[in-house]
Amino acid sequence: MLNTNHLIANHAIELLPFLQNLGVGIIGLVVSILINVFFLRRIAVYFEINARIHLGKDRYNFVFASYFTAIVYLMLVQVMCIIAWGGLMMLIGLVEHPFFAILFAGSCYTTIGIVSDTMPNAWKLQAIFIALSGLFAIALSTANMLGMGPLFRQAWYRKHDKKIRATLLKHRIPTSGLDVLEDISSASQKKDI
Repeated sequence: MLNTNHLIANHAIELLPFLQNLGVGIIGLVVSILINVFFLRRIAVYFEINARIHLGKDRYNFVFASYFTAIVYLMLVQVMCIIAWGGLMMLIGLVEHPFFAILFAGSCYTTIGIVSDTMPNAWKLQAIFIALSGLFAIALSTANMLGMGPLFRQAWYRKHDKKIRATLLKHRIPTSGLDVLEDISSASQKKDI
């Protein structure tokens, strides 16, 4: 006679490594997304406040510097996530050396795949979780950069307004579109006040 309790127990033992892998992966994924959401939103708000202040004072180069500084901060947040994933790999004993842990996490996070998968068979799913968190991080960072773009563009147009208008007029292209852009940006700033 077939002992079903014995089969269920064996199957549960076989599933245990997968469930461990799944649990660690979900925890890492949630932590990575929380780090990204927490810091990326603050970086975007910081840029927007500084850009509006500098635009109001006609200091366009400061807007450009704020934009590039914000991009550097966005990259540093991604480095922080890679280090966090590497730390998690070391914490659970999958990788012994910090350099290799960060290298593996970075390879998966960026989905470049330059490092071979050295994870034990029961933990190979971690690479997918790391890659998934990296893909979401790229999407969040891109959304933040695109959100900061209009203020950067506005500063660029204001700084180079005379040169742009002269070039367009030289080629007999109407400059009315530039006036609309300027009116929209000025109206949004006045509405905020």
